Amino acid sequence: TKILNQAIDILQRLQSEANSICAEESIEDDVLPSKKDKEEKSLPSLSSSPLLQSLAHAAISSLHALDQLVQRVNQSKNKGSRKSSGQAWKALENVVTSTFLPVDADVHDVSVSGSSNDFSKSNNHEIARALALLTAGIALSMDCTDDEGNSSTNKMVASAIIPSDRVHMLQQHGKKFQLKEDIKQQKQQQHGKKYMKGENSKKVTCSGVDGGDGDSNEDMRVQTVIHSMARNALLGLLTLAVDTMKNGTATSVDLQIVAKLESGFSVGDMGRTLNTESEDEELAKAVANVVDVVFRKSSSSNNNDNKGDCDGSMEDDNYGYGDGGELISKDLIAPTFSLVANTRPWEYVQVEKLVTCAAELDLWYSAELLCDAAIASTTHDEKKVMMATNLPKISTTEELLTEDPATVTSIPRDSIGHLAAAAIIDITFDYRLYRRADAFASKYYAFGGPARFAEARFLHACDTITKVVKRRVVQVIDKQIDRVDASVARVSKDLNLTVSSSTSNNADSKDQRDLLYDGEDVAIENMSESIRRYALRSLRLANQHAAAHRLAKLWEMEYAHDPMLMTEELEERKRLFVQWDDEGCPGNSSDDAAGGGGGARPLPELIAEPADLLEKFCVLENNLYVGFDCEWHDSIKGVALLQLSTVTDSLLLDIPALTATKEGCDALKATVEKLFTKPKVLGIKHVIGFGCKDDIKRLRISPCVATTAKSHWFPQDQRCTFEDLRNLVRERNPQLSGKGGLHFGLSRACEMFLDKQLDKCEQCSDWLARPLSAEQREYAALDAWSCAAIGKKIYEGEGQVKAKEEDGVMVLTK
Repeated sequence: TKILNQAIDILQRLQSEANSICAEESIEDDVLPSKKDKEEKSLPSLSSSPLLQSLAHAAISSLHALDQLVQRVNQSKNKGSRKSSGQAWKALENVVTSTFLPVDADVHDVSVSGSSNDFSKSNNHEIARALALLTAGIALSMDCTDDEGNSSTNKMVASAIIPSDRVHMLQQHGKKFQLKEDIKQQKQQQHGKKYMKGENSKKVTCSGVDGGDGDSNEDMRVQTVIHSMARNALLGLLTLAVDTMKNGTATSVDLQIVAKLESGFSVGDMGRTLNTESEDEELAKAVANVVDVVFRKSSSSNNNDNKGDCDGSMEDDNYGYGDGGELISKDLIAPTFSLVANTRPWEYVQVEKLVTCAAELDLWYSAELLCDAAIASTTHDEKKVMMATNLPKISTTEELLTEDPATVTSIPRDSIGHLAAAAIIDITFDYRLYRRADAFASKYYAFGGPARFAEARFLHACDTITKVVKRRVVQVIDKQIDRVDASVARVSKDLNLTVSSSTSNNADSKDQRDLLYDGEDVAIENMSESIRRYALRSLRLANQHAAAHRLAKLWEMEYAHDPMLMTEELEERKRLFVQWDDEGCPGNSSDDAAGGGGGARPLPELIAEPADLLEKFCVLENNLYVGFDCEWHDSIKGVALLQLSTVTDSLLLDIPALTATKEGCDALKATVEKLFTKPKVLGIKHVIGFGCKDDIKRLRISPCVATTAKSHWFPQDQRCTFEDLRNLVRERNPQLSGKGGLHFGLSRACEMFLDKQLDKCEQCSDWLARPLSAEQREYAALDAWSCAAIGKKIYEGEGQVKAKEEDGVMVLTK
């Protein structure tokens, strides 16, 4: 009873403080409409206990007062919108700080030798503060919108009153936040108790951790009581959210605020502490139910014949977007990931699928949190490290490279930590985010594996060299070479340790000595030489021969701008890589009934005019297989080039040029939109891409003269019809899927099914350059053509390969 009364008193003081500041605002407006009636309806009959009813009504009234305070400040005529929001936040912070300052200023200064009554008073007040905050948080989470139909005010109020999780703040803000915390500790030492009184009121701790050095048993009792209250509240809110969503209605519970409550009260972390690091099974099941409902997980999601959900559906046990392929707000998805990361219901969810889904939705911070949580559960080590997602551009990925794979050799290679790390690194390869791949592979070195790290470092260096050669900042090349050399030295050493100590049945194929990347097959021990040859070749193609000569001399390599050498190199590449005029390729006229063997067909030119698109698009019609691919540039949203190809004809669409006019957008709508929504109308049965969900995402955000989503030339809110070639290959070849399957690129797929690799040297070139070079056009056309050609082989029964292990290396044969 005392604690309930104290909590009611705290909430009443919160209301009083807010009302007093409102009264001080010199704004001559009418009284704002009250939300109290609406809020009372949203919290019906919590209990027959009059005290509990009073607590609920006190929370509602205090939140109404805070809402009025925010709106009053924002209505100031002399402040811009940004400035008024800042003032509103300061006002909220002042109210919360003054309210939650203990009534007795000496209550936090009680030493161990103090009286038991004083210490009990301190503990009771700590519990009452937590109860007041928890009640306010519940009321906020069950009132998702304000009078204007948005939740911005509620989010601001929730951020002000719900305690911050210091661990998450440190992860999100990194060294800057850590520096502020260090300054606070210095001030604490300098100013003592006076400074701590103010800081304790601002932090509004709920677990007793920051309450001083009191009796440890009493502190544990306080933490246990507060954890029990927060846990039960969280379970109730999660159950209510699931029930409302299952009924097909919008949830009446704001999951963002629920996630703030869980994080602020450290429900998951404190549960593991109190239960000796074991997970709370009841809470885990409740969070898993939220995951299933939010992502509409169902057995039917596996029966789509690989047709693309394209917005986050995953292979096998998919977490999809429902039967209609509708989009789900990130306001619903992001807090779900947060709840999973903190409560860790690994027995009921597939962490690698959730990580992939988060990455596909550009929620990289959430994906990384899931990985960190999975690895912490695997190693039983809760140490916190820097977030790679927030790595500053001026920092290097070496700052993240701290783990030693030898420390986790006893952990099974199919652990959730290994699966999560592999998932987040592999999807960065798919999306060609090589710096991010380097960062994640460095951070998760022990779990992602040395070979993934070497691949990421090598591709990051290739990507960087391409960019600096274009900008003529060739001095950066030396640094990239040094980074690759260092990675090769470390990986070569560590692979000897991991290969010799791992068992063959659990070996991840990425951790073998042969590294397969989306280009040439480069053994790790040959990477140093390969990156140097790549740099020299890039400089030669850019006619920067002086820089190439200097570097070749430094590396003790031969470099001569000799036409004969260039011819020999070209012939060697023709032997290794698919060529435009190879037999079976679009440029070989012997396969063209109309060509009659009259020589190679020319490379396709870019289609930049609407009339040309409408005229040439007909070559795709009445073909069973159409492949597609996209190229883009970092400086623009959307795609720079869309490639479409049958097994005999290829089209290259200049998307920036076509989308610059209404006529171009109309032409795209009449052709491309129909291809991806109603291909059968065009006589097309299979539209095939490779790892293409990012392509679809970029097509959706490409420019359009039209002003509404419905008039956009690419489908925005309905399911696209396409198939992912990677899924097709794995479906026909089960040895390539599963936990130990190969992560292979399109070049490797070409080698498996077409007997030659796909030359990826132009992948990182400038796709906004006009005109594109012949090499770029050939690469672009063959990218789309290979999807159609391989898809045709698979559907016609020629798509079987065999996998066997030779000397610890996974070898694929037909």
